[in-house]
Amino acid sequence: MKNVLVITLMSAVLMGCTSTTSMSLKEKDEVYSKYVADENLSAEDKVSGFKLSGWKSLSDSYLIVTAAHNKDYLIETKSTCFGLNNQSEIKLNRSSDFAISIVGDSISSVDETTGKCFISSIYPITREQRQYLVGVGRTAKSES
Repeated sequence: MKNVLVITLMSAVLMGCTSTTSMSLKEKDEVYSKYVADENLSAEDKVSGFKLSGWKSLSDSYLIVTAAHNKDYLIETKSTCFGLNNQSEIKLNRSSDFAISIVGDSISSVDETTGKCFISSIYPITREQRQYLVGVGRTAKSES
């Protein structure tokens, strides 16, 4: 019984020494913006022959889309696209106003009349850059 008490107390102390933190969407956006500048990512005016094969939301202003042949692009929206971070499906519109349409849950988007979030910049990124960006804001553990 004494050993169980000691183990329980030690577990409680160790758990107290470990804290978990998570970044807000605003903090993530600041990291993404700084990363674009620090890495000198060049925005493309257009992406030809693009076929969406997957996507990953990073925040309400940034997402990563994957095209055929596993080419990744970091997408920055012109302004906050509220709810993008929680969406399960999007559609890219290839009209002159290259935009992301939210599919599924209704949200308060940038343009409530069209349901579109307009794209500000498209940055080609490598697999390593993708991994870094997806990892931003993940729960971190620190020791006391």
